[in-house]
Amino acid sequence: MNIKNIVIFTIVYFMSLLSFAQDFFPLSDSENKDGWVLNPSVSDEFNGSKLDRFKWYIQGENEQFYLWKGRAPSQFAPHNVLLEDGFLKLRTQWEPNYAFVGKPPKRQEIDAYENITTAAIISHNTFLYGYMEVRVKIPDAAMTGAFWGTGYQQELDVFELIGRVKKGSRKPETTFVTSIHDWRPGHPKKNKVWKHPHPTPGRTAENFYAYGVEWQPDGLNMYFEGELVHQVTQKEMGDAWVLNNPLELWFDSEVFPWHGIPEEKELPANFEIDYVRVWQKPDSNLLQPAFFGFEGPYMPHVVNKPELRGKYAKQWWIDPKLSTQLKISQASDYHFSTGRHSLQLNADNKEKAKEFVAFSPDGSVILTSGEYQLSFDVFIEEDSFIKAIQIVLENPWLEITPIDLSHVQKGKWVTLKQTFSRSAISAENDRMRVVFKKEWFAKGNNTLAIDNINISKINSH
Repeated sequence: MNIKNIVIFTIVYFMSLLSFAQDFFPLSDSENKDGWVLNPSVSDEFNGSKLDRFKWYIQGENEQFYLWKGRAPSQFAPHNVLLEDGFLKLRTQWEPNYAFVGKPPKRQEIDAYENITTAAIISHNTFLYGYMEVRVKIPDAAMTGAFWGTGYQQELDVFELIGRVKKGSRKPETTFVTSIHDWRPGHPKKNKVWKHPHPTPGRTAENFYAYGVEWQPDGLNMYFEGELVHQVTQKEMGDAWVLNNPLELWFDSEVFPWHGIPEEKELPANFEIDYVRVWQKPDSNLLQPAFFGFEGPYMPHVVNKPELRGKYAKQWWIDPKLSTQLKISQASDYHFSTGRHSLQLNADNKEKAKEFVAFSPDGSVILTSGEYQLSFDVFIEEDSFIKAIQIVLENPWLEITPIDLSHVQKGKWVTLKQTFSRSAISAENDRMRVVFKKEWFAKGNNTLAIDNINISKINSH
């Protein structure tokens, strides 16, 4: 798909979303004092006769699964996804004759009970930061109802609530629990790095309740029925804070064997969802913030199907011969402005290379003609004297005027800005170069970090 078709597809797609109602706001901010804007691509009222397949992927359809099949002894089955009376219902059934697809993971095998089917849906689209709110009723059985998100090396469980406990304390039946999982490679199996429980006024399977989470770049605010019940910040969590990349949203039901397994007489049971609404703050940035903030991979805008994301995800490219001097890393706290990573240069004028360059993937820059503002955050070490940095766009070729660093305050993060003009639309393979030329190096150290590269269009009026 070429760049013009991508632009046309994007315009048509978002025009099709304009009919989605936008006259409601978070229960905690009914007057919208914070200026929230609904994101219809990951919101749904579930009022139609069929599930919107442009928004949602059904686990198990055509015997295809994304990431996993469900927790044994159950398996996701597409026929359990229903829309009835303005609700999404994820049904759990006792189906001993249902032909399971393959086998459950070995560590989850429970041979005597492979006869329960349940359901899951996943959003085709992702989003970064915002306010998520759902109104749901948990299945009244030994099954969970869960609303959660997964992304690059991260997981946010807004809740995984059990409807009826058959083993141990029944306290989980009346508790709203939010948790964060760290999926970085090499992390121990027990990767739940944070969780917070909050008591509810009754069993979550007996009433509809509204659950909300405001996801910020540096923390979470949890809401129950529109009331703030807990907060956690990146500062409190330190390196355990991993929620820096876009999330895809999940609704599902699972068996938690440690709380007991439902019997035939207890099924079917429904996890009922009234709505999911996601609001975000207006943002003029035309680049993918997580990728150009050096937090995770670039994902083409047109790849919105969950099962294809890993195939098309791309990273920054840096010549391996220079990777000890120019790299994406997470050292001490000042080495990132936000998130956990930045692009860091540590070189001297004795290096043979004439320039040090980081390349974004083909197609990662999509701009029309016009006037723009480039900005990024920079941290220059006290003993560093590098003179400039330059951003280059490749197709059409544009060397944006190098940004002078000689008068930038050292030892703190500073935001730098530069305007530029683009005379033509980006080609399909347009991308960015972050360039440090050896001629700009001073004697001794040339050490700095940059973060949060942003390009915004300047209005002509």
